[in-house]
Amino acid sequence: MFKRLVQLFFLLVLVAVAGLVWFSWYASTPLLVPVGAAESSVPASGESMIMEPVEAVSADGTAISGYLVRPRLSGALTPRQNRVRDALKLRGNMPHLDEKPELVVICTSWDNGVQGSLPLAEGLTGAGYSCLVWNPRGRDNARPYCTYGLKEYADVTALLDTVGEKTGGLPPVAAVGQGFGAAVLLKAASEDPRIRCMVSMDCFPSLKTVAMREMEQEWGKPLCYPAFWLMDAGVAWRADFSTFDVAPVDYALKLDYPAMVVCTNQYFFSTLEDSLSIYDSLKDDKKQLYESIREGEPYGTKERTFLHVIEGKKGEKFEKNYKVNVYDGDDELQAGIAEWIHDNTRMPMPRVLMNEFYRFPVTAAAPSGR
Repeated sequence: MFKRLVQLFFLLVLVAVAGLVWFSWYASTPLLVPVGAAESSVPASGESMIMEPVEAVSADGTAISGYLVRPRLSGALTPRQNRVRDALKLRGNMPHLDEKPELVVICTSWDNGVQGSLPLAEGLTGAGYSCLVWNPRGRDNARPYCTYGLKEYADVTALLDTVGEKTGGLPPVAAVGQGFGAAVLLKAASEDPRIRCMVSMDCFPSLKTVAMREMEQEWGKPLCYPAFWLMDAGVAWRADFSTFDVAPVDYALKLDYPAMVVCTNQYFFSTLEDSLSIYDSLKDDKKQLYESIREGEPYGTKERTFLHVIEGKKGEKFEKNYKVNVYDGDDELQAGIAEWIHDNTRMPMPRVLMNEFYRFPVTAAAPSGR
Protein backbone atom coordinates (compact mmCIF):
# COMPACT_ATOMS: atom_id res chain seq x y z
CA MET A 1 0.00 0.00 0.00
CA PHE A 2 2.80 2.42 0.95
CA LYS A 3 4.66 1.59 -2.28
CA ARG A 4 1.56 2.43 -4.35
CA LEU A 5 1.15 5.75 -2.53
CA VAL A 6 4.76 6.63 -3.30
CA GLN A 7 4.26 5.69 -6.94
CA LEU A 8 1.09 7.77 -7.09
CA PHE A 9 2.90 10.71 -5.51
CA PHE A 10 5.70 10.59 -8.07
CA LEU A 11 3.16 10.20 -10.87
CA LEU A 12 1.35 13.31 -9.68
CA VAL A 13 4.67 15.18 -9.52
CA LEU A 14 5.48 14.15 -13.10
CA VAL A 15 2.02 15.23 -14.28
CA ALA A 16 2.43 18.58 -12.50
CA VAL A 17 5.86 19.15 -14.04
CA ALA A 18 4.55 18.20 -17.48
CA GLY A 19 1.66 20.62 -16.98
CA LEU A 20 4.00 23.46 -16.01
CA VAL A 21 6.23 22.77 -19.02
CA TRP A 22 3.21 22.71 -21.32
CA PHE A 23 1.88 25.97 -19.90
CA SER A 24 5.30 27.61 -20.20
CA TRP A 25 5.43 26.62 -23.88
CA TYR A 26 1.81 27.59 -24.52
CA ALA A 27 2.05 31.01 -22.82
CA SER A 28 5.36 31.97 -24.46
CA THR A 29 4.37 31.07 -28.03
CA PRO A 30 2.28 34.19 -28.83
CA LEU A 31 5.15 36.33 -27.56
CA LEU A 32 7.90 34.50 -29.41
CA VAL A 33 6.01 33.94 -32.67
CA PRO A 34 3.78 37.00 -33.22
CA VAL A 35 1.79 36.50 -36.41
CA GLY A 36 1.36 39.36 -38.85
CA ALA A 37 -0.97 39.77 -41.80
CA ALA A 38 -0.60 37.37 -44.72
CA GLU A 39 1.98 38.70 -47.13
CA SER A 40 0.98 39.29 -50.72
CA SER A 41 3.42 39.31 -53.59
CA VAL A 42 5.70 42.36 -53.62
CA PRO A 43 6.29 43.82 -57.08
CA ALA A 44 9.83 44.60 -58.22
CA SER A 45 8.69 47.98 -59.50
CA GLY A 46 5.56 50.00 -60.15
CA GLU A 47 4.29 53.18 -61.72
CA SER A 48 4.58 55.14 -58.47
CA MET A 49 7.48 53.41 -56.66
CA ILE A 50 10.74 51.78 -57.63
CA MET A 51 11.45 48.75 -55.44
CA GLU A 52 15.08 47.64 -55.58
CA PRO A 53 15.92 44.39 -53.71
CA VAL A 54 18.50 44.71 -50.93
CA GLU A 55 20.19 41.76 -49.25
CA ALA A 56 22.60 41.58 -46.32
CA VAL A 57 23.84 39.28 -43.57
CA SER A 58 23.09 40.39 -40.01
CA ALA A 59 25.48 40.13 -37.07
CA ASP A 60 24.01 36.79 -35.95
CA GLY A 61 24.61 35.28 -39.41
CA THR A 62 20.98 35.53 -40.56
CA ALA A 63 20.49 36.36 -44.24
CA ILE A 64 18.01 39.22 -44.51
CA SER A 65 16.24 40.70 -47.49
CA GLY A 66 14.29 43.85 -48.11
CA TYR A 67 13.71 46.67 -50.57
CA LEU A 68 15.00 50.14 -51.20
CA VAL A 69 11.77 51.91 -52.15
CA ARG A 70 12.31 55.03 -54.21
CA PRO A 71 9.73 57.59 -55.39
CA ARG A 72 8.80 57.70 -59.04
CA LEU A 73 7.14 61.09 -58.95
CA SER A 74 6.98 61.40 -62.74
CA GLY A 75 4.50 58.52 -62.95
CA ALA A 76 0.98 58.04 -61.67
CA LEU A 77 0.65 58.34 -57.90
CA THR A 78 -1.31 55.93 -55.74
CA PRO A 79 -4.37 57.21 -53.83
CA ARG A 80 -2.38 57.16 -50.56
CA GLN A 81 0.47 59.13 -52.08
CA ASN A 82 -1.97 61.70 -53.46
CA ARG A 83 -3.68 62.05 -50.06
CA VAL A 84 -0.38 62.58 -48.24
CA ARG A 85 0.76 65.12 -50.80
CA ASP A 86 -2.56 66.96 -50.56
CA ALA A 87 -2.25 67.04 -46.76
CA LEU A 88 1.27 68.46 -47.06
CA LYS A 89 0.11 71.13 -49.50
CA LEU A 90 -2.71 72.17 -47.14
CA ARG A 91 -0.32 72.38 -44.19
CA GLY A 92 2.09 74.49 -46.26
CA ASN A 93 5.20 73.62 -44.24
CA MET A 94 6.96 71.58 -46.92
CA PRO A 95 6.35 73.26 -50.28
CA HIS A 96 8.84 71.25 -52.37
CA LEU A 97 7.46 67.75 -52.87
CA ASP A 98 10.20 66.51 -55.16
CA GLU A 99 12.78 63.82 -54.42
CA LYS A 100 14.59 64.37 -51.11
CA PRO A 101 18.05 63.27 -49.97
CA GLU A 102 17.04 61.64 -46.68
CA LEU A 103 16.75 57.86 -46.37
CA VAL A 104 13.99 56.56 -44.08
CA VAL A 105 14.34 53.12 -42.46
CA ILE A 106 10.88 51.69 -41.68
CA CYS A 107 10.00 48.72 -39.47
CA THR A 108 6.56 47.72 -38.23
CA SER A 109 6.22 43.96 -37.75
CA TRP A 110 8.40 40.89 -37.24
CA ASP A 111 6.28 38.58 -39.37
CA ASN A 112 5.79 39.76 -42.98
CA GLY A 113 7.79 42.88 -42.26
CA VAL A 114 7.92 44.22 -45.82
CA GLN A 115 4.16 43.97 -46.26
CA GLY A 116 3.53 45.66 -42.91
CA SER A 117 5.90 48.54 -43.68
CA LEU A 118 4.84 49.27 -47.26
CA PRO A 119 1.87 51.52 -46.37
CA LEU A 120 4.21 53.89 -44.52
CA ALA A 121 6.78 53.67 -47.30
CA GLU A 122 4.09 54.39 -49.86
CA GLY A 123 3.01 57.59 -48.13
CA LEU A 124 6.56 58.81 -47.50
CA THR A 125 7.66 58.15 -51.08
CA GLY A 126 4.75 60.38 -52.05
CA ALA A 127 6.51 63.12 -50.10
CA GLY A 128 9.75 62.40 -52.00
CA TYR A 129 11.67 60.18 -49.54
CA SER A 130 13.48 56.95 -50.29
CA CYS A 131 12.61 54.20 -47.80
CA LEU A 132 14.31 51.02 -46.65
CA VAL A 133 12.05 48.14 -45.58
CA TRP A 134 12.93 44.52 -44.75
CA ASN A 135 11.76 41.26 -43.22
CA PRO A 136 13.18 41.00 -39.67
CA ARG A 137 12.29 37.31 -39.56
CA GLY A 138 15.07 36.68 -42.06
CA ARG A 139 15.09 35.14 -45.50
CA ASP A 140 12.94 32.00 -45.66
CA ASN A 141 11.80 32.68 -42.06
CA ALA A 142 15.25 31.79 -40.77
CA ARG A 143 14.59 33.20 -37.30
CA PRO A 144 12.18 30.95 -35.40
CA TYR A 145 11.64 33.43 -32.55
CA CYS A 146 11.09 37.16 -32.22
CA THR A 147 13.50 38.90 -29.83
CA TYR A 148 11.96 42.41 -30.06
CA GLY A 149 15.12 44.09 -31.25
CA LEU A 150 17.78 42.23 -29.30
CA LYS A 151 18.94 40.51 -32.50
CA GLU A 152 16.90 42.28 -35.19
CA TYR A 153 18.41 45.72 -34.52
CA ALA A 154 21.70 44.60 -36.10
CA ASP A 155 19.84 44.13 -39.40
CA VAL A 156 19.69 47.92 -39.71
CA THR A 157 23.47 48.33 -39.58
CA ALA A 158 23.97 45.54 -42.14
CA LEU A 159 21.36 47.00 -44.50
CA LEU A 160 22.73 50.53 -44.21
CA ASP A 161 26.21 49.21 -44.97
CA THR A 162 24.87 47.50 -48.09
CA VAL A 163 22.96 50.56 -49.29
CA GLY A 164 25.97 52.79 -48.62
CA GLU A 165 28.21 50.51 -50.69
CA LYS A 166 25.71 50.46 -53.55
CA THR A 167 25.11 54.21 -53.64
CA GLY A 168 28.61 55.40 -52.82
CA GLY A 169 27.66 56.84 -49.43
CA LEU A 170 24.65 57.29 -47.20
CA PRO A 171 22.52 60.42 -46.96
CA PRO A 172 21.13 61.50 -43.56
CA VAL A 173 19.12 58.58 -42.15
CA ALA A 174 15.79 58.76 -40.30
CA ALA A 175 13.97 55.85 -38.64
CA VAL A 176 10.21 55.27 -38.41
CA GLY A 177 9.04 52.32 -36.31
CA GLN A 178 5.72 51.11 -34.97
CA GLY A 179 5.14 48.60 -32.17
CA PHE A 180 7.75 45.87 -32.55
CA GLY A 181 9.46 48.01 -35.18
CA ALA A 182 9.72 50.97 -32.82
CA ALA A 183 11.53 48.79 -30.27
CA VAL A 184 13.90 47.53 -32.98
CA LEU A 185 14.69 50.99 -34.35
CA LEU A 186 15.08 52.62 -30.92
CA LYS A 187 17.68 49.94 -30.19
CA ALA A 188 19.31 50.46 -33.59
CA ALA A 189 19.28 54.25 -33.20
CA SER A 190 20.95 53.97 -29.81
CA GLU A 191 23.78 51.90 -31.38
CA ASP A 192 24.24 53.26 -34.91
CA PRO A 193 25.19 56.97 -35.11
CA ARG A 194 24.12 57.20 -38.75
CA ILE A 195 20.48 57.41 -37.67
CA ARG A 196 19.83 61.08 -36.94
CA CYS A 197 16.07 61.31 -36.44
CA MET A 198 13.54 58.95 -34.85
CA VAL A 199 9.78 58.50 -35.08
CA SER A 200 8.53 56.05 -32.45
CA MET A 201 4.92 54.93 -32.88
CA ASP A 202 3.05 52.83 -30.30
CA CYS A 203 6.19 51.64 -28.55
CA PHE A 204 6.04 49.84 -25.20
CA PRO A 205 8.36 50.83 -22.32
CA SER A 206 9.45 47.23 -21.69
CA LEU A 207 8.37 43.78 -22.80
CA LYS A 208 7.95 42.77 -19.16
CA THR A 209 5.38 45.57 -18.69
CA VAL A 210 3.33 44.41 -21.67
CA ALA A 211 3.48 40.75 -20.65
CA MET A 212 2.46 41.46 -17.05
CA ARG A 213 -0.41 43.68 -18.17
CA GLU A 214 -1.73 41.00 -20.52
CA MET A 215 -1.36 38.26 -17.89
CA GLU A 216 -3.25 40.33 -15.33
CA GLN A 217 -6.15 40.88 -17.73
CA GLU A 218 -6.30 37.21 -18.65
CA TRP A 219 -5.62 35.54 -15.31
CA GLY A 220 -6.43 38.18 -12.71
CA LYS A 221 -4.05 39.72 -10.20
CA PRO A 222 -3.47 36.70 -7.89
CA LEU A 223 -2.58 34.31 -10.73
CA CYS A 224 -0.80 36.72 -13.07
CA TYR A 225 2.53 36.53 -11.20
CA PRO A 226 3.06 32.75 -11.40
CA ALA A 227 1.68 32.77 -14.96
CA PHE A 228 4.14 35.51 -15.92
CA TRP A 229 7.14 33.74 -14.42
CA LEU A 230 6.24 30.52 -16.21
CA MET A 231 5.84 32.42 -19.48
CA ASP A 232 9.17 34.20 -18.98
CA ALA A 233 10.83 30.88 -18.20
CA GLY A 234 9.46 29.56 -21.50
CA VAL A 235 10.93 32.54 -23.35
CA ALA A 236 14.34 31.97 -21.74
CA TRP A 237 14.22 28.21 -22.34
CA ARG A 238 13.25 28.46 -26.01
CA ALA A 239 14.86 31.71 -27.21
CA ASP A 240 17.60 32.42 -24.65
CA PHE A 241 16.43 35.85 -23.51
CA SER A 242 14.11 37.30 -20.89
CA THR A 243 11.29 39.82 -21.15
CA PHE A 244 13.34 41.89 -18.68
CA ASP A 245 16.05 42.24 -21.35
CA VAL A 246 13.82 44.20 -23.76
CA ALA A 247 13.40 47.78 -22.54
CA PRO A 248 12.96 50.43 -25.28
CA VAL A 249 12.65 53.05 -22.55
CA ASP A 250 16.34 52.44 -21.80
CA TYR A 251 17.28 52.72 -25.48
CA ALA A 252 15.56 56.12 -25.62
CA LEU A 253 17.83 57.37 -22.84
CA LYS A 254 20.80 57.08 -25.21
CA LEU A 255 19.33 59.20 -28.00
CA ASP A 256 20.64 62.74 -28.31
CA TYR A 257 18.73 63.96 -31.36
CA PRO A 258 15.10 64.87 -32.20
CA ALA A 259 12.44 62.20 -31.76
CA MET A 260 8.72 62.21 -32.46
CA VAL A 261 6.66 59.97 -30.16
CA VAL A 262 3.23 58.90 -31.44
CA CYS A 263 0.33 57.10 -29.77
CA THR A 264 -2.23 55.97 -32.35
CA ASN A 265 -4.47 54.25 -29.76
CA GLN A 266 -4.68 51.23 -32.06
CA TYR A 267 -2.86 48.67 -29.92
CA PHE A 268 -3.51 47.29 -26.44
CA PHE A 269 0.22 47.05 -25.73
CA SER A 270 0.85 50.78 -26.09
CA THR A 271 -1.20 53.39 -24.27
CA LEU A 272 -0.57 57.12 -24.06
CA GLU A 273 1.07 56.51 -20.68
CA ASP A 274 3.46 54.04 -22.34
CA SER A 275 4.32 56.67 -24.96
CA LEU A 276 4.97 59.15 -22.16
CA SER A 277 7.57 56.77 -20.71
CA ILE A 278 9.47 56.85 -24.00
CA TYR A 279 8.97 60.62 -24.33
CA ASP A 280 10.29 61.35 -20.81
CA SER A 281 13.42 59.29 -21.48
CA LEU A 282 14.42 61.39 -24.49
CA LYS A 283 17.05 64.05 -23.87
CA ASP A 284 16.70 66.29 -26.93
CA ASP A 285 14.69 69.46 -26.34
CA LYS A 286 13.06 69.20 -29.78
CA LYS A 287 11.12 66.03 -28.92
CA GLN A 288 7.40 66.09 -29.71
CA LEU A 289 4.42 64.05 -28.52
CA TYR A 290 1.52 63.15 -30.85
CA GLU A 291 -1.79 61.36 -30.33
CA SER A 292 -4.74 60.65 -32.60
CA ILE A 293 -7.84 62.80 -32.17
CA ARG A 294 -10.22 61.47 -29.54
CA GLU A 295 -13.93 60.84 -29.91
CA GLY A 296 -15.87 63.99 -29.13
CA GLU A 297 -13.04 66.41 -29.80
CA PRO A 298 -13.98 69.18 -32.24
CA TYR A 299 -12.81 68.94 -35.84
CA GLY A 300 -9.59 70.84 -36.40
CA THR A 301 -8.16 70.24 -32.91
CA LYS A 302 -4.39 70.57 -33.20
CA GLU A 303 -3.18 70.26 -29.61
CA ARG A 304 -4.34 69.57 -26.09
CA THR A 305 -2.92 69.45 -22.58
CA PHE A 306 -2.73 66.10 -20.83
CA LEU A 307 -2.40 65.86 -17.06
CA HIS A 308 -0.52 62.70 -16.12
CA VAL A 309 -0.96 61.59 -12.49
CA ILE A 310 1.31 58.93 -10.98
CA GLU A 311 0.64 57.47 -7.54
CA GLY A 312 3.70 56.59 -5.47
CA LYS A 313 4.17 53.56 -3.26
CA LYS A 314 3.12 55.53 -0.16
CA GLY A 315 0.02 56.97 -1.80
CA GLU A 316 1.60 60.28 -2.77
CA LYS A 317 0.62 61.73 -6.16
CA PHE A 318 2.88 63.27 -8.77
CA GLU A 319 1.36 65.40 -11.53
CA LYS A 320 2.85 66.60 -14.81
CA ASN A 321 1.30 68.45 -17.73
CA TYR A 322 2.15 67.48 -21.30
CA LYS A 323 1.52 69.30 -24.55
CA VAL A 324 0.07 66.75 -26.97
CA ASN A 325 -0.06 67.44 -30.71
CA VAL A 326 -3.29 66.07 -32.19
CA TYR A 327 -3.64 64.55 -35.65
CA ASP A 328 -6.75 63.35 -37.48
CA GLY A 329 -6.25 60.23 -39.58
CA ASP A 330 -3.34 58.30 -41.08
CA ASP A 331 -2.81 60.70 -43.96
CA GLU A 332 -2.33 63.66 -41.64
CA LEU A 333 -0.02 61.57 -39.47
CA GLN A 334 2.15 60.61 -42.45
CA ALA A 335 2.25 64.25 -43.54
CA GLY A 336 3.40 65.20 -40.03
CA ILE A 337 6.08 62.49 -40.11
CA ALA A 338 7.29 63.72 -43.50
CA GLU A 339 7.62 67.27 -42.14
CA TRP A 340 9.35 66.04 -38.98
CA ILE A 341 11.98 64.15 -40.96
CA HIS A 342 12.55 67.15 -43.24
CA ASP A 343 12.98 69.55 -40.31
CA ASN A 344 14.96 67.40 -37.91
CA THR A 345 17.25 64.97 -39.72
CA ARG A 346 20.73 66.28 -38.97
CA MET A 347 24.12 65.35 -40.29
CA PRO A 348 26.26 63.49 -37.72
CA MET A 349 29.33 65.22 -36.39
CA PRO A 350 32.61 63.59 -37.51
CA ARG A 351 33.95 61.13 -34.93
CA VAL A 352 37.57 60.16 -34.51
CA LEU A 353 37.89 56.97 -32.49
CA MET A 354 40.50 54.23 -32.46
CA ASN A 355 39.79 51.73 -35.27
CA GLU A 356 36.75 53.72 -36.39
CA PHE A 357 36.31 56.47 -38.92
CA TYR A 358 33.74 57.97 -41.28
CA ARG A 359 34.41 59.02 -44.84
CA PHE A 360 32.53 61.85 -46.49
CA PRO A 361 32.28 60.95 -50.19
CA VAL A 362 32.39 63.82 -52.65
CA THR A 363 29.13 62.69 -54.25
CA ALA A 364 27.24 62.02 -51.04
CA ALA A 365 25.70 64.22 -48.39
CA ALA A 366 26.56 61.96 -45.47
CA PRO A 367 29.14 59.40 -44.27
CA SER A 368 29.44 56.02 -45.91
CA GLY A 369 28.83 54.39 -42.53
CA ARG A 370 31.69 52.05 -41.87
